[in-house]
Amino acid sequence: MEPARVTPYFGTVEKPECHLLYNVTTMASTWHTVAPKDVRLLRHQLSQVFSLPKEYTFLNYLRCHDDIGWGLDYDFLRQFGFEEAAHKKFLNDYLTGKWAGSPARGELYNDDPQLMDARLCGTTASLCGIEAARYEKDQDKLDWAVRLDLMLHAYILTLSGIPVLYSGDEIARENDYSYHKDPFKAPDSRWLHRGNMDWSSAKSRNEKGTPENQIFKGLRDLETIRSAHRAFNRNADVWLVETRDNGVLGIGRFYQGEKLIALFNFSENEKQICIEEPGDFCSATDDAPVSKKNIRILPGGFVWMVCDFDKLSGL
Repeated sequence: MEPARVTPYFGTVEKPECHLLYNVTTMASTWHTVAPKDVRLLRHQLSQVFSLPKEYTFLNYLRCHDDIGWGLDYDFLRQFGFEEAAHKKFLNDYLTGKWAGSPARGELYNDDPQLMDARLCGTTASLCGIEAARYEKDQDKLDWAVRLDLMLHAYILTLSGIPVLYSGDEIARENDYSYHKDPFKAPDSRWLHRGNMDWSSAKSRNEKGTPENQIFKGLRDLETIRSAHRAFNRNADVWLVETRDNGVLGIGRFYQGEKLIALFNFSENEKQICIEEPGDFCSATDDAPVSKKNIRILPGGFVWMVCDFDKLSGL
């Protein structure tokens, strides 16, 4: 359901009823964005989340033990030509790899042919295209899929709340199709992403250049950067940054003199983004200066850029 219907579960700041909520809406809206590569719904949804009191805390995640249900804000989507039934079918076709050119590999859950409605299962790596690229031995596709996987995790780490990493995502765990052979598990496609830990894949995290290594090291690097910057503090002010591009999501954070601008390119094309934000910025990943007038973002890539106003003022 959309955030406006979720927030009453928190109660009020003065009289809280629930202190922590799963951010199911953001998970669904994120995978919606991966398919049509259009950030307008995600911007709309996040604008509601960002307006909530800081005392309202969400658990943010890309994937969990359950399926993805398409509880999207279709009243909002309709103005862009997205009709509910047809759009749900497109999302499921794209994320199961039935849509021409889709790199995603998932499976349907609770498919209802009469209502043309279903939910979706799959690991983050398989939904991002890592599984398909490895099977096809296509290095370009694999590079893009790994980049998309890390971008989505960077985006989750940028949101206010508690980021959750589902077991296996740290090593690019792919779908586990062995459940089809188990008569107890076979009727429930959620076992696709509930398989036992793949310890051989876990060992591959130490082999330089493997997807397991790239994801494991990439997440470690993101976590290190996040812990080093106060703009990620839970009490930071958070807002949407205008990118003038429906394929690129922009988020700003500010806390105790430090500003973070995060840009996420959901499209398959390289983007050159110009932003209008006070301050001189450098990359959070390598401290290199970043020009606000010409920010280059690779397809499926992201940029974290920071400005420390205390340093600029000489404090």
